[in-house]
Amino acid sequence: MTSRLSPRRAMLARGLGVVLARGLAMVLGVAALGAAGQAAFAETAKDRILREGRIVVGIHNRAPWGYRDEATGEATGWHPDLLKAAFADLGVKEIDIRVTEFGALIPGLLAGRFDVVASGLSITPERCRQVAFGRPDLKELDAALVLPGNPKDIHGYQDIVDNPDIVMGAGRGSVVVRNALAAGVPNERMLLFPDIQSNVAALRAGRVDVSLLSLPTVLALLKDGSARDVERADPFVIADEQANYAAVAFRKQDEDLKALYDEKFTALKQDGTVAGLMKKYGFAEDATVPDTVTTELICGNGKDGAGE
Repeated sequence: MTSRLSPRRAMLARGLGVVLARGLAMVLGVAALGAAGQAAFAETAKDRILREGRIVVGIHNRAPWGYRDEATGEATGWHPDLLKAAFADLGVKEIDIRVTEFGALIPGLLAGRFDVVASGLSITPERCRQVAFGRPDLKELDAALVLPGNPKDIHGYQDIVDNPDIVMGAGRGSVVVRNALAAGVPNERMLLFPDIQSNVAALRAGRVDVSLLSLPTVLALLKDGSARDVERADPFVIADEQANYAAVAFRKQDEDLKALYDEKFTALKQDGTVAGLMKKYGFAEDATVPDTVTTELICGNGKDGAGE
């Protein structure tokens, strides 16, 4: 037999079903509004930095690029000073530096351990595929450290190419490796090191005959005494197209933070602050970035490579 509900019970059941359906729709609607609200009000890295007054900066602890002042414990150097000047009037007073080796700077940025990398990173097309660079702020040339008297008579990449007895030292992932390879230096005559100290130590120990670095790094090493018992190969001639351009690096999703920095950097260049910082760190006028050189131009110039 088929059981039937009384008319009164059937009406109550239908009413209960309507109430349950409306309740479920309301719950789902509230959940959807909550999710939409969260998406609409999600805090960006720029918002957090401005709210906290603090930015986390990745450096490889090398003058003049970015390093910890041993006397004060504060972040200093070319790029940290640019960041301080750019964000000062926005209330960002704390530069929280995190030291890592050079080759770990971009991976650390992408992993969210830093908000920016401010440590002499050169703009290259390869890196442009990983990070968003701010405006180029310094023109760099390659330079070389050699033993006193320059016994192998090294004054350019071609001298390294032409002498099969010369072994070159360089930083792992550095631009000088790209330039050396382009000049014809074979891989088997390069020793690559995780940091500058081990590169220079290898030169002193005779494991390499020349250590290739950026010119600002070499000048800083000579100035602070870290390059004792070695000297700069002067001159070290490279083609002008081998010049590199340094910049602060951001995650690609933090375009609003990069845009804010670029706006402030432009103002600092116009009011003379950038020129003053160049003088502070001993950069000559030829290290000024021409207005015709842009991040977009460097990223799209067809050259490949990565490094300091």
